[in-house]
Amino acid sequence: MKVLIHKAHEFNFNKKIIIKDLSLLRVIRHEILIMYNVSISDWMTAIIPPIFMAIGALYMRTFSSIATYDGEFLEIILHIIFPDLFCIIIYFTHSLMFFNWFSQISSVEEDRINKPFRPIPSGLITIRDAKHRLVAISFIFPVTAYMIGGLPLLFLCFMWQAWVIFNEVLKLGKNAFYKNFFSAFGTWIQLVGSYYIIIGTNLKIFELLNSELNIFKLGICFFVMTTAQVQDLRDQKGDKFVGRKTLPLLIGDNICRWFTILMLIISLLVIRYISNNFLQLIVEKNFEANINNGFVPYEFGIIEFILVALNVSSCIRLFIYRQPKQDNITYQRWYGGFYCMLFLYYGMRINEHIKLE
Repeated sequence: MKVLIHKAHEFNFNKKIIIKDLSLLRVIRHEILIMYNVSISDWMTAIIPPIFMAIGALYMRTFSSIATYDGEFLEIILHIIFPDLFCIIIYFTHSLMFFNWFSQISSVEEDRINKPFRPIPSGLITIRDAKHRLVAISFIFPVTAYMIGGLPLLFLCFMWQAWVIFNEVLKLGKNAFYKNFFSAFGTWIQLVGSYYIIIGTNLKIFELLNSELNIFKLGICFFVMTTAQVQDLRDQKGDKFVGRKTLPLLIGDNICRWFTILMLIISLLVIRYISNNFLQLIVEKNFEANINNGFVPYEFGIIEFILVALNVSSCIRLFIYRQPKQDNITYQRWYGGFYCMLFLYYGMRINEHIKLE
């Protein structure tokens, strides 16, 4: 009888543990779902580009036709590429979560129309819950930045937080010009942050303003500044409802599309001009070092072909496909793909600055 009672108590105890474990799993699954819904629409411009930049830099240094690092494949993957990619993903996920919680708390009505799947308009959480998460990420993000990159990355983290707060508190995103400027400066912070995670160096003003590298960054920022309105083409209904004066609403949908197509072409030509100067420097260095017979690595030619293809495809889609759903595909896949490849290209260019042990 005592044995049966003991087993019954043991069964009840194990049952409670299982219930607690299941409850914990449900909470974790719920939080993952919230994080996914709050951030998925921005992965293509906030998280994936820095990953591409890291891949470009590390590939050129370790596996490319001009690779100078002599190491085992598994060693390179486990000790060089994986740690950098892990840090990139963690840092920019926190960066995106901070921005999205801040902006989505103040744009619930717009999201009910343009993005009803997001946590607040879908009823997954309340505004109060969102504010709690914003407070949490506001403290977790700087701690994470310092752990990953020390003071340089902490400084860039605070710069990004200040930029987001400045933008959201003053509601400057309702102005078409400033909205694009916010995105362009955010891109610059993103490029610099990726650079310091990949390169692993101390924060020096000279490095931030290095003429050779900074010109390419400015070229990418010019592209964003003049074409970021692509994302507004899909959101016109919600933007009009909340009184936001985006470029499509300000100058008209048709004119905005033609202007954007023009700026996509000009941006490609500007970046092509800048890249030609870089490639000329590579040719000179390779010739002096007797690497690759002084020719440009074939990898650069492949990336330039992809950039042209994505740019042309974006222009064609902007002209032909004019429905919100199609505009979203254009932004996410084609325009976003071009943006990612620019980061990959920039990463390939900074490979020589990586310090490998």
